[in-house]
Amino acid sequence: MDPNTQRVLLLSACTHTIDRVFELCELCDHQHLRLVVCSDADDVDRQLEHFDISLVIFDLATIGSSLLMDKLAQRVSPKPLLALIREGTAEQLVAALRSGADDVYVSGELDLHPELFVRSVERQLRRARYIEEVHSLRDSLERSLDELREDQHAAQQVQQNLLPPPHQRINGIDFDYCLKPSLLLSGDFVDALAINDELSLFYLADVSGHGTSSALVTVLLKNMTHRLLRNYRRNSSFDILSPSDTLHRINKELLLTSLGKHLTMFVGLVDHQKNTLRYAVGGHHPLPVLQQAGEVRYLEGRGMPLGLFESPVFDECELPLADNFVLTLFSDGILEVLAGDSLVDKEQKLLQLCRDNMGSPAVFLQSMMPAERVHPDDVAIMTVRRESI
Repeated sequence: MDPNTQRVLLLSACTHTIDRVFELCELCDHQHLRLVVCSDADDVDRQLEHFDISLVIFDLATIGSSLLMDKLAQRVSPKPLLALIREGTAEQLVAALRSGADDVYVSGELDLHPELFVRSVERQLRRARYIEEVHSLRDSLERSLDELREDQHAAQQVQQNLLPPPHQRINGIDFDYCLKPSLLLSGDFVDALAINDELSLFYLADVSGHGTSSALVTVLLKNMTHRLLRNYRRNSSFDILSPSDTLHRINKELLLTSLGKHLTMFVGLVDHQKNTLRYAVGGHHPLPVLQQAGEVRYLEGRGMPLGLFESPVFDECELPLADNFVLTLFSDGILEVLAGDSLVDKEQKLLQLCRDNMGSPAVFLQSMMPAERVHPDDVAIMTVRRESI
């Protein structure tokens, strides 16, 4: 059937009324109108089970069941119902309206004032068309949302597969992390990998915004860093041996994508032979907290975010590592969940929490943010730990 066709269901036991309604419906300004006649409730049920009805015309004068009309009005709601009554008394009029009628006509008026009935039918059909269009748009929106949810869950699975194991031991150092996205997908990302037996690289990145577009950048970031590792092993590029060179390379490739996204990033390189940490800061805040030799402090260093400038500047720093140390990295979402009246207060609170040795990143985060709490930004915590026997 033509999708523009509207069905009008007429429930009547009077041949004259049926013929007259047919004649008047033909006068309606509607080129796609189909009138279906039912003589009892069973006929109505069969029609409603198989077809969408735009308007019901209920001949209360011959069917005589206000209870049936009330049930029918509820069943087709919010589509309109027009009632025909035998006499135009106030009592019958009120009874019809209370039984769910949207408009009421006396059967005799179909001959005396046909134009009023025609205009009413046209008005009710326009109303039904608006309702049908809204339902169609709602159904289309729900289908789109279902597809979006499926895509989001698929993207979440891809992103989780790209993340490293929550705990891994590389060259004698333990790398642990906890990542809590504010939405289904995260703009925070962490990774740790062995370059060789003497060098281990790790980083924490925080992409601007959150959600799908930011998560896409984390996928690109994973690809970039592992491509740098492959290039090193093929002796075609040695950028991965320098944290600042790594940041420059990522910045260049991020600009080439033209995604309009930028990120902050901390990259660390542990030299197990020299027992040192070399690192570079790409606009990242807060800086990681280092605990060793009884001291707890923020690392020093400055640098620009990645993906904004053609020639950014990054400090590359180096410091000795003790036999026992813990380096804790945070994304800036941690500052959203920390208690404190100012940024300085929150930074001091973060130092104190590190000093108290809150344990694993997951326990650390749980101590500040209960699982049921809604957080406005992605939160990532990563610890790099070595404990001598």
